[in-house]
Amino acid sequence: MVSVIIIQHNNSHLTKNAIESFLKYHKNNFEIILVDNNSTEVNAIEFTKEFPGLILIHSKKNLGFGAANNLAVQKSSGDILLFLNNDVIITSEFIEKIEKKFQNDSSIGIIGPKILNTDETLQLSCGKLPSIFVELFDKLLYSAVDKKNKLAINYITKRFSKKEEMQWVTGAALFIQKELFEELNGFDESFFMYYEDKDLCTRAIRLGKKVLYFPESSLIHLRGGSFGGPNREFLMRNTAKASCCITKNINRNFSRCF
Repeated sequence: MVSVIIIQHNNSHLTKNAIESFLKYHKNNFEIILVDNNSTEVNAIEFTKEFPGLILIHSKKNLGFGAANNLAVQKSSGDILLFLNNDVIITSEFIEKIEKKFQNDSSIGIIGPKILNTDETLQLSCGKLPSIFVELFDKLLYSAVDKKNKLAINYITKRFSKKEEMQWVTGAALFIQKELFEELNGFDESFFMYYEDKDLCTRAIRLGKKVLYFPESSLIHLRGGSFGGPNREFLMRNTAKASCCITKNINRNFSRCF
């Protein structure tokens, strides 16, 4: 069974849309766990009454992404965990093939599906671990994609057309064996928000597990949809902190792996 874990801090309309789109294509062998990270919106969790069977955890403070997910895992029953952002739109059944991939290859620890923009162009959802060169190249490349540069779009379409081992996949939609997640002691809660996915993938690889990009399954990510409204200033501040933290830790935590 797959435990689908969603974290919400405001923008509850996005969460509702994400759950509705998921349920449209998935009927069996899953549970959905929603952690509300102390939303300040009025009636932020009222919509959950529309989804019988939804497991709701209401935190009295904003725990951050990693800690909230760790809390949800304690309540989970599935042998596979899916960490799913609340600003996604599911457009087809996408978990069955990934379940089979785990079952057929025990060396795989983490799988990331293909992530699309609303215009169905690719989002950066996997790659090499951070370095100054990698970060600069990615920013330039995806800036060109956002500007509809045909060469850039053709490059990433070809580059990410096949399943491939990667050094990280995005936490916007990340599958991991629950047993492995527990062995890794979950997300590192010192990352309040952002880059905890790269850290988790790094530690999985250190244990000899594969991190797989799997484009046969896909979904749409609104990319920053949960960045709006009352979340914007808060998220911008924590993005800067996370970026600084990951930069300081690249040599210490990541370079030993590769």
